[in-house]
Amino acid sequence: MATPTLISWNLTRRCNLACGHCYLDAVQRKSECADELNATEAARVVHEIAALAPGAMVVLTGGEPLLRADLPAIVERAARAGLMPVVGSNGVLLDARQAERLRDAGAVGVGISLDSAGPDFHDRLRGQTGAWQGALAGMGAARAAGLGVLMQTTLFEENRHELDALARLAGEIGAMALNFFFLVCTGRGVTQTDLSATTYARVLGEILALQDAHLQLMLRARCAPYARRMLGLHAGEGAGNFAAWSSACLAGRSYLRIGPQGDVTPCPYIPRPSGNVRAAALRAIWDDGDDFVRLRGQMPQGKCGRCDYRVSCGGCRARALATTGELLGEDAKCDYAPAVNAVPEPLPSPVAAGVAWDGAARQMLARLPGFVRERVRASLEQKALAAGVQTITLAFMHAHRPASLPFARPPR
Repeated sequence: MATPTLISWNLTRRCNLACGHCYLDAVQRKSECADELNATEAARVVHEIAALAPGAMVVLTGGEPLLRADLPAIVERAARAGLMPVVGSNGVLLDARQAERLRDAGAVGVGISLDSAGPDFHDRLRGQTGAWQGALAGMGAARAAGLGVLMQTTLFEENRHELDALARLAGEIGAMALNFFFLVCTGRGVTQTDLSATTYARVLGEILALQDAHLQLMLRARCAPYARRMLGLHAGEGAGNFAAWSSACLAGRSYLRIGPQGDVTPCPYIPRPSGNVRAAALRAIWDDGDDFVRLRGQMPQGKCGRCDYRVSCGGCRARALATTGELLGEDAKCDYAPAVNAVPEPLPSPVAAGVAWDGAARQMLARLPGFVRERVRASLEQKALAAGVQTITLAFMHAHRPASLPFARPPR
């Protein structure tokens, strides 16, 4: 069975801001929120994550995770367990001392929200004057401490014309990536104006085109599985800066979310829990939770299920739930109409047995971060089958590696 490669963990509902679109409906408080997982429980959850998903990227977020006094301890425990901890923050509280503590604890990076190229819209959205400047200062502190920086932008009508300016700002900051999030109307987000289906498609196309103008920066559209269809890429296909393994909605397939009180859902924007880590083992929830089983074992319904990109796209499952009440319902934000003679995309064929790995290649594969390991393994096995290669060696890995992955060169 597949295991998660990316886990989002909302450590707290406490926050220093009051963002109008917060999916968690975080609250401003001076004391801890009632019934959140305590330090002892958090330590146990880290152990369960490492056992279920070795090497996975774990995004420790909130609310504002810097309001938890034990954040560095959680980061350190996760790093020691072989996970890749990333802190998701609004940046306002991230100063040089905090950044260095996170770095020393083992954090590999921070994701910081910045929703406009100037302060006005960002500060209005976040409910605090100075929040924009605080986010910039937080990114600067992270960079100075040697942490990787991911800039996160949620798209609205008010900021959708700023894509290029935001990309330029991310480049100036030294961000590794800029993630554009398309709003899913959950939590306080239900009060926000979402993009229309037509505008959604136009903006997504602009993001895909923008990557060619900012090659030093990784641009990614989140909650936007239609990108594959817009590029004409089916499952397993890649082109240019869009990797073959970039795929449909990750919820429940390679992604899960843990909430502040321990509820587990397939993604942060799916509010209903499939279990709670206080009552069940995380592995049992991943293996047997109702929504996880459905997302991995069933095709979407409506036009998404009939689509010739139903596997490689499949629509956003959280958005379908929010708008139709059905997890496997159709995603109304997609305006694609398949050709009259189109047939539903078939399920991908499993990789045939018979491709072996020699010892050195297997060791190299094991050293890759968990969130890319299975994608790399599947890609290399497909390439070996196509080339008639029966055993994958270190030399084969190097010859066929994605350019962004640091495989060692084979010995001469």
